[in-house]
Amino acid sequence: MMTTPSSSTILCKLPILLLVIIAALDSADKALLAASFPMLEKTLGLHVDTLGYFSLFTNLSYALSLPLWGYIIHRYTIHRSHIILCTSCFLWGVATLSISISDSIISQALFRSLNGAALASIMPLSQMMLTELVVPSHHGRAFGLMGFLEKTAATMSTSAVIWWEDWRTPYRFVGFMSMCMAVVSRSHLKMGRRRIDDKKNEEDEEDQQQQPKRKEEEMTFLQIFHRISQIPVFTYLVAQGLFGAIPWDMMSFILLLLEWKDFTRQQIISFQISAGVFGTLGAFLGGVLGDYFAFLPRGRIYIALTSVIGGTIFYALFLFSNAYHSAVFWYSMFHLWGGWTPAATLRPICAKLAQNASERAQIVAAWILLEKTSSAIFGAPLVGFLTKRLFDATNNASDEVALSNREKADALAFNLFVLSTLFWFICAYFFVLMARAEAADGSITPKRRLTRKISTV
Repeated sequence: MMTTPSSSTILCKLPILLLVIIAALDSADKALLAASFPMLEKTLGLHVDTLGYFSLFTNLSYALSLPLWGYIIHRYTIHRSHIILCTSCFLWGVATLSISISDSIISQALFRSLNGAALASIMPLSQMMLTELVVPSHHGRAFGLMGFLEKTAATMSTSAVIWWEDWRTPYRFVGFMSMCMAVVSRSHLKMGRRRIDDKKNEEDEEDQQQQPKRKEEEMTFLQIFHRISQIPVFTYLVAQGLFGAIPWDMMSFILLLLEWKDFTRQQIISFQISAGVFGTLGAFLGGVLGDYFAFLPRGRIYIALTSVIGGTIFYALFLFSNAYHSAVFWYSMFHLWGGWTPAATLRPICAKLAQNASERAQIVAAWILLEKTSSAIFGAPLVGFLTKRLFDATNNASDEVALSNREKADALAFNLFVLSTLFWFICAYFFVLMARAEAADGSITPKRRLTRKISTV
């Protein structure tokens, strides 16, 4: 009689742990820019709109590089993915170390653009490889573990910048670690046929019978993108990401907001620690809830809706809380409740939409390309632009009297609240459309749709 391996046994394999560590370093690197905003404002004398443009350079280069990485992954297949990951980790490390030694605005913008281009490969690669190594019944837990370590790493990197009041040292550490992971991934993350076959042997026989027998190289990149774009659920998944990701990019200004609210350095660090702790719990909880309710029709989508609506309420309460204890409570609740969606819904659905590993990478690349482009334009740059204009208008109305920190905080909080609520409301609307599309189609997987079409002929 065949025994089913436990989730802890499956998730503690060395290749899986290495992938989630790389994803955690990726998250730590992305968090460094937002954590550095107050220090960059002081040391380089940057205005709030210039800080927003730094975010624009990073995210836009990230988005524009995704098609190239998607083509490379498709061209060289799953069996050479460890070589691609090794190369991208090395380039990422070089760019991050270069940021730590640059002083001018031009060099900062250049190296941050290179950094974003290198980081663009990490999510599609790590998600594709992780999905190949983990059986479908444990996808939620695997992505939950990944989200757990991502949140932990982001919290540690942000807290290090605030505590040391030095943004360069964390950049050097992350850059060095990414170069170390380039060496490790080259030797320990080979996606050989035996490893993939072991994973497939653990799947249900019914799922194996439904798996189409086709090679990854059979379809071109454009054919893959054309096929997945015809799937209504994918269209709504991308649409919700176009709007839902924007408020998260706007959170680059949260540390600046806390400083303008005159919280102490220790209090700001406690915000980051509590957000990290509750964010990691929320990410893992989202994966568990997604797997638990996956058996229900549209169960994963309802979990995402609950997370978006509840998270929006908690975020609004945090923005307008000036007392320390109430602000840190609502901020913690927001991260506990609002972080379910990726592990519970988005990543498992992306995994189901693909027919093979190469398509899975293309789906993630296409999704993140559009999402990052949207957040790069309408995220932190938009908040920085509107807040700077609000500052100028207030100064003109008050005969050039300098604004107090509290007035700056109120203006920034107002812009964050209005824009975030608007974009999350649109995001929730597309989740509703996604649920209706799944109900009409009967399944989110193209495999069953293909089977049903054949049976009707």
